Amino acid sequence: MKSPVTGGNRVELITTFPTDSIVKIYQDNLKVDTRRFFKGVPAVELYECTETGYRFYHPETILGDGQFYADLHKDNEGYYSKTRWEHKYAIGQIKATDKVLEVGAGDGFFLEQLKKANIDALGLELNQDAIAKGAKKGLRMSGEMIEDHAAAHPETYDVVCCFQVLEHIYNVKSFLDGCIKALKKGGKLIIAVPNNNPYMFKQDKWHTLNLPPHHAGLWNKKAFMELQNFYNITPQDIIVEPLSNMKPFAKQWYLAQRNYFKETKPVLGGIMSLVPRPVYKAVVKLFSPWIDGCNIVAVFTKN
Repeated sequence: MKSPVTGGNRVELITTFPTDSIVKIYQDNLKVDTRRFFKGVPAVELYECTETGYRFYHPETILGDGQFYADLHKDNEGYYSKTRWEHKYAIGQIKATDKVLEVGAGDGFFLEQLKKANIDALGLELNQDAIAKGAKKGLRMSGEMIEDHAAAHPETYDVVCCFQVLEHIYNVKSFLDGCIKALKKGGKLIIAVPNNNPYMFKQDKWHTLNLPPHHAGLWNKKAFMELQNFYNITPQDIIVEPLSNMKPFAKQWYLAQRNYFKETKPVLGGIMSLVPRPVYKAVVKLFSPWIDGCNIVAVFTKN
């Protein structure tokens, strides 16, 4: 077993997930059939790269395909959010004269913001329908893999960014090597992913979209900090979106803590179960600016 982020063999098994349970969760919560991804796989394993703290699911054959994401988008309105905290933050990191590459440009929403600011930008995207839609908006998009694009355009960009992409990638090392190769020396690498510490909402390991086939791995601040030991980059800033930005998630956050403590500290979990919703809602709202939310942005400089 190799770590997808370092290529080394310092990994340990954290837990396993019966695939029948994963299939049921996706069907019940999102009405998406995931059975085809788990044929011949009775259980999914979650490993941790002990050198970085990055956690990843195994085997890699269980990850989603184009049809899976089309199903998610079709039946779950709001899956592709147009309002993203990480976009606003990233714009503040980009100068008007920068040449920008977005890896995994999706529907081109971030590229549109850059275009309005007259910033030179190109998006890489494998979904041909998305590329066609982007072309109608006057956006520059290409259907290349980052590894191939970087090989043809080394040290070309002032900024390389990817939003909510890295958590879907199994071969993290190949992906990051490509991103860094495409950067000029001194350029910025901006990455946004869901925040897991160690799981979404602290200990909610059964959070549906955090599981495969949707996610390949789980990131947190420590894992990003450790990347400087394996790649030619230096962390500039690593910040977590506060829960106060994500009001719909406050209830989920509290219930995740309650359920976790019901298993690990039954007395505390029992007390939390007795707290009326208006009370815990008010308390969570009061402290939400200091509670880590669901997203994390890491900004690195290429050495």
